[in-house]
This record gives sequence, C-alpha cells and structure tokens, in this order.
Amino acid sequence: MNILWKYQHPDWVFKSHGGTLPQAYAANLVSRDINAIMKTWDWDTIIWKKVRQLVFNLQKRIYKAAKSGRYKKAKSLMYLLQNATCGALLAVRKVTTDNTGKRTAGIDFKKAKTPKQKMALVKDVLDTIRTGWDKYKPLPTKRIMIPKANGKLRPLGIPTIKDRAMQASTKLAMEPYYEAKFESCRYGFRPGMGCHDAVDKIAGTLLKKQKWILDADIKGFFDNIDHDFLALQIDTHWRPIVKQWLKAGYMFNKELHRTDTGTPQGGTISPLLANIALDQMETDLIKHLRNIKGWKIKIGNASVSHVVNKKNKKTYKLRKNLKIDVVRYADDFVVIHEDKEVIEESKIFIEQWLLTRGLTLSQEKTKIVHSTDGFDFLGHHIRHYKNLLAGTYKLKLLNGSKIEQKRANATHVLRVEPTKDKIKGHWREVSDTIWKLKSVTPARLIKIVQPMITGWANYYKTVHSSEAFGKRDQLLYKRLYQWAQRRHPRKGKRWIAKKYFGYHNGRRWMFMDEKAGKFLKPYGKHKERTGSYARVGFDRSFYDGDSAYWAERYCSGYGNITPSKAKMLKKQNGICPVCNTNLTNEDLLETHHIVHRARGGEDKYSNLVLIHRHCHDKIHKDDKNLNNHGNNQPDDESTNDWANHVWGFSS
Repeated sequence: MNILWKYQHPDWVFKSHGGTLPQAYAANLVSRDINAIMKTWDWDTIIWKKVRQLVFNLQKRIYKAAKSGRYKKAKSLMYLLQNATCGALLAVRKVTTDNTGKRTAGIDFKKAKTPKQKMALVKDVLDTIRTGWDKYKPLPTKRIMIPKANGKLRPLGIPTIKDRAMQASTKLAMEPYYEAKFESCRYGFRPGMGCHDAVDKIAGTLLKKQKWILDADIKGFFDNIDHDFLALQIDTHWRPIVKQWLKAGYMFNKELHRTDTGTPQGGTISPLLANIALDQMETDLIKHLRNIKGWKIKIGNASVSHVVNKKNKKTYKLRKNLKIDVVRYADDFVVIHEDKEVIEESKIFIEQWLLTRGLTLSQEKTKIVHSTDGFDFLGHHIRHYKNLLAGTYKLKLLNGSKIEQKRANATHVLRVEPTKDKIKGHWREVSDTIWKLKSVTPARLIKIVQPMITGWANYYKTVHSSEAFGKRDQLLYKRLYQWAQRRHPRKGKRWIAKKYFGYHNGRRWMFMDEKAGKFLKPYGKHKERTGSYARVGFDRSFYDGDSAYWAERYCSGYGNITPSKAKMLKKQNGICPVCNTNLTNEDLLETHHIVHRARGGEDKYSNLVLIHRHCHDKIHKDDKNLNNHGNNQPDDESTNDWANHVWGFSS
C-alpha cells in the first residue's frame, strides 16, 4: 500500500473515531512514518527532505480547505499532522537545531543537544500527543529581562525544551488554518513576510496624495492579552492546552508568579496567538465606518478585483475602491485616510475594540498626524516634503515622460528614510566597537564590524538612504583612520593610507587587510534603487501552494536576507543542494565552502553554496568521522573533481 495513503484519506481516519486515532491504526501510522523518513529510530538516519515534504503537503491542504470554507476537513488534517511522526520530528528539529535559542534551558535545566536526546524528545512529544493532553502539564517559563532600544527592559519567557517542542508541533498544525483567515493588512510574524512589506504598503498608499494618519501603538501588547477572549478564538480541540500554556506562570528571582493575562514573549506559539487576538481589526473598522450615515462613499468598498498585468500577463488581486488603509506589524499599526474626521472616529472605535481583548492604546506613542508632518514606523521616517525642484532640471523633467512630468508638477514628494534615532544609535554602536578593538588585526576588525554595517544597510537599502549612507561612510573612514593612526603614531599620513586603504571593486579608499585579502564593504556599496522592493501580493500566504512565486521572491532577496545569499539562492534555484528541498525565510541558512579553505578553497561564489544549518552540521560531522577513520577527502589534485561530483557545481 502507498505510504502516502493516509495523507490522501484523512477524513476516513476520524470519521468513526470521534477525532481520535484507534490504537491499532496509530501503531500502523508510526511504522509507515518510520519506513518513509528513517531506517530506524536514529536521528542521523532521518530523511529530512521527506519530512519537510510530508509536513508541507499537509499544511497546504489545511490552508486550502480552510480557505474554501471546508473547516471540518481542515481540522481532520490538523489532527493528522499533529499525530504524525513527521510533524513531531520537524517540531523537535526547529527547537533543538534550527532555533537560535536552542542552547537555553528552561527552569528544568534540560537541553536536547545530542541525537539520542533529540530522538527521546520526539518520542516524548508523540506519546504525550497520542495518549491525550490530560496527562501533560506545562512547566512555568523562566523569565529574563533584556534591554530595549529606549533603555527600558523587556520581559522574555523561556519555556522548557519539551514545552517548546509541544508548542512547535501545535503551531505546525494551527498556523496554516489561521493563515487562511488572516487579513492581508498584517505583516508581522507571518511566514514569507516582513517589515519591508509593511513599510512599502504605507509608501504605496501615500505616494500619490497627502493623507491623515493614525500612528498607533498598543500598550504592553504581549503582557495584557485577555486569556478568555483569546481562548474563544481557538478551536475546541486545542483550547485546553493553549489555556494551560497561557496560565503556566513564570519563575523570576526564584519566585513563582501567576500569569492572569498575556502570552509570554519567547514562547514558540506566542506570535501566532498574538496575531489571532488582533485578527479582524481592519474588517470590523471598515464595517463600523461604512455604517455611519453618509460615509459609504467616503470609505469605499472592500470588494476584491482581479487585474491582469499588461507586461507579464499575470492576474493579481487588489481592492480598487477602498479609500481607507490599515497596515499592522505586531503591535504597531497605522490607519490612513484623506479625511481627519475618519481618522478620529477610527481611533475611538479601535480603543473600544481593543478593550474587549484586554488591550489599550499607548497614549505616549499614539497620535494623529498629517503626512506633511511625518511619522515613524518600524525605524523609518515617512513624510511628504514640499517639492523644491527648480531651474534647468525641472525643465528637463517637464519635457520628459509622463512620470517625469508628474514629478515636476507635484506639490509634495514622499520620502521614506531612516529615523535619526536609528542612525545615531547604530553609528554609536559601530564607533564604540571600532574604538574598543584597538589591538586586533585589520582582518579581525573587518570580521566583527562588517556584519554590523551590512545588517543595518540591508534594512534601509531600498528607501531614501543615500544621504545617511554617504554621511556614515565619511564618519567610518575617519574612525578607521584614527584606529590605524593609533597603531602607528610615528608614521605619516601617506604611509598609513597606503597600508590600510586601497582600491577595490570600483571604489577607492576601501579599508583593507592586504595580507588576508579582506576589504570592508562600506554603506554606499549596499545601496539599491529606491523603491526596488516589491511587497508581497494581496491575500497571499506561504501555504497557498504557489511554490514558484515564493521561491522567486526569496531568491530576489525578499525576506531580509543579504544580497550575497540571494545571489547564491538564485544560482541554486532556491534549493538546498544537500537535502534537495526548497530554502525558505524561516530556515537558518549558512554558507558552505565546497572545497574547504583548509584544502585551498577560496571565498568565491564558484566555491560557495547556501544550505540549511542542520545540513551544514551534518556535512562537517560526516567529514570529521571520515577523517577519524583515515578516509580523508581527495588531495589537491582531485579536490575539484570530488566537489563537482558531490555538489554539481564547478569550483
């Protein structure tokens, strides 16, 4: 019988068993899963390509069933995914291998670092799920305080490793179901989406006309969500366990504290629960405003239209007739409309709407502003400035294309640029780091400082950041020259400039380590054309089954990845060459040298591939085992042939 039979007929499994798996069938299901994805109960023999394929196929079916209103079938598939071995395996891998906090233990001080410990955790998760939730009781989280950008402290709750695995397993089943219900105006904590999508949506809304904005922030968002309201939004099957996670409490300073409200920041399932709590904000707001007498024309219609792109002939969705826009990222959101009266009424309604969820607006951060005054959103300052174009340049635009003529005749121009606080805070961090590393080599300095510059520059590279980048480059050169001058107080300026600065990749005065062949890439080298970022399409979801769309989007650099990784992704067609599965923005990606540097490999694209972190760990583990048994990889003469045979890339 086909191994995938159970995934094609999930309704039969639950039709006559009240939503629970019979013991005999559950045992058969386990054996089939093992045969499909691993030889024995051994972590190192798991076929992760098969695991991901089985899980994602079920998630796509859950999404499509929920999207089409077949909720009974969607829930049957959700039960099946959570009971399947592949779901537990992937959940455990996420919290023990892929997660950056995998080495942080909860209050029980337990970790799962070795293959045996990970497999034991998988069995524990499956036993808990299949025998029923009655015997499972989550432990309190361990609370630690981390500093915020404004100097205050943010509470972070760390569940135990088993609770994290249980939450990850539940999230795998629940997320596609709720993705089908979520509004398109939310971009935070959703797979395949990020901050840039939200910022670009706001910029696109304000590009043609000046409008009024409700710039709002929810006070203590994660700490104050009402448990009773949130529980009512969860399906009855998962409601009891979700309530247990919410009521588990936390340990701080060796004291146990109750949690009567809120969901812990740091929990695997907390972002999903937060999105569920704020769902339908836009829908309810539009409905309320349209019910006000005489406001239907002012608000417009929320109906969805299908438009065909003339260039690529593709069909996409949009809402042509809606005149109000809501954009939300986590607890930050904006409401945009050209009438101030509408914005004031929106604020009153949202305040009442949030009260039923136990939430309130922050009076300090919430304000009503006009786009000509500007506002801050996710580290960006968005504002309409007066158009100061004049002289021969304006005449040139007036004689140009229609777009250039509109730009010349516009009374205001929209600018999206980094906020002053973010610029100052970032530069203070970079400057202090350079000054502290007085005794390191130039190569070591480049290795530490470059990620700081690259991460910040990539975040702002597609907005109006040329001025900020240019000024940072000037300050960076001065700080690096001071660093070099301190190392050689008796040398002249020409000698220092020749030793530490050179020409590279079309740019002069690049800080370098000539012996190591390392250059520091400045801010300006990261800049891309303003407005080149393309936000995710309306009503799209990572689970909609359009793998080509999401692979192309990811390979183009959408999803907060660096340009170098995007280039490698495009070269690999978005596929990991080790496990032959698609790379997504939820994966932890690492760059691997096809020919190791210890064997003469170079830091060139021809010798680099982008792979999963767990695939990278497995490669080096296997390579170490081969070396320990005296079965090393080929020497220099046959290294290139070996690399071509294994990876399919020429080195």
